Amino acid sequence: MKDKKTVFVLGAGASCPYGYPSGARLRKSICLNQEFMQNYCDYLRNNKVDQADVIRRDVQQFKDAFTKSSIKSIDIFMANNPKLAPVGKYIIAFEVFSAEQKSRFREEAKLWQELSRNPPKSWTKTDSILRREDFQGEDWCSYLYNRFIEGLIGRDVLPDFSIGDIAFITFNYDRSLEYFLYESFSNSFTEVPESQVIQFLKNLKILHVYGQIMPLKWQDSNEGVDYKPQEISESLLQKAAKNIKTIYEQKESSELDEARSLLKKAEQIFFLGFGYAPENMEVLGLPGLIHPKCLIYGTAFNLIKEEAERIESAINHGRRKAQDYFDTRPTKIESDVDCLMLLRKYLILR
Repeated sequence: MKDKKTVFVLGAGASCPYGYPSGARLRKSICLNQEFMQNYCDYLRNNKVDQADVIRRDVQQFKDAFTKSSIKSIDIFMANNPKLAPVGKYIIAFEVFSAEQKSRFREEAKLWQELSRNPPKSWTKTDSILRREDFQGEDWCSYLYNRFIEGLIGRDVLPDFSIGDIAFITFNYDRSLEYFLYESFSNSFTEVPESQVIQFLKNLKILHVYGQIMPLKWQDSNEGVDYKPQEISESLLQKAAKNIKTIYEQKESSELDEARSLLKKAEQIFFLGFGYAPENMEVLGLPGLIHPKCLIYGTAFNLIKEEAERIESAINHGRRKAQDYFDTRPTKIESDVDCLMLLRKYLILR
């Protein structure tokens, strides 16, 4: 039996179980963390970066303006302040690479989550507040991976992603999903040549609608950068910053066209760690292009029940037309589950 056409739409919360910051966590880190500027000063000094004073001044200016703006999303702040956007992209690149260095997966992520919840006495109060929000949520990637390989027995059998029934649309700049899948498949099927694993993974649609900091080595042998690179250099940060797009820079692109096409054909859609910002919904053409019989499920972490219900109502209203009003499948946006629990409750692949 063929797989249901399934699209996973990922927000920042989807990377949180592995050590990456949510949008709210990133804002806290920039605005509240006393070590934020010190980290940049240390980096600039240790790497003997040209024009270090200019970069330090620009980062401080961005920090001050973003803090006093009261805008929750750094992406929306950059879109509203295009002159500050290049500095914001530079900061995002630095923070994502920094998070990548400390990221963990599988059982190791759970161990670090426990450490974050019970911090050592050596951590400062501010540090404890921030790190308590590290590794939020359970390991949904491992669960989904095991669903992918369910029933596959044999040393050279890999799931077929070439038919396009599984796809990811991500608003995240990080590379955690690609790295996790490559590492998992390579070590699950050790007798399959690496070149075959790479080609197989390239058949899986993972669309970064606002860009990706850098491709991994297996994605691009020329421009690719190892996960957790040994050195975060100024040239790397500048390249990564150029790969990042703001909401209003990325109104049209081949990735967005493909993302909209995938959503239009989907039989089930899972919003994981997604914030349902109107700007992000609009850029994907949601909810209007979703088929009325498509099943829609989503997490709503840190939202109360009434807020989740309003999101449900807006999605249902937006996808209904007069002729299919009574055939429209209800949307389920749940405020009391994380990504893992949502998949356990509702994911049907075959």
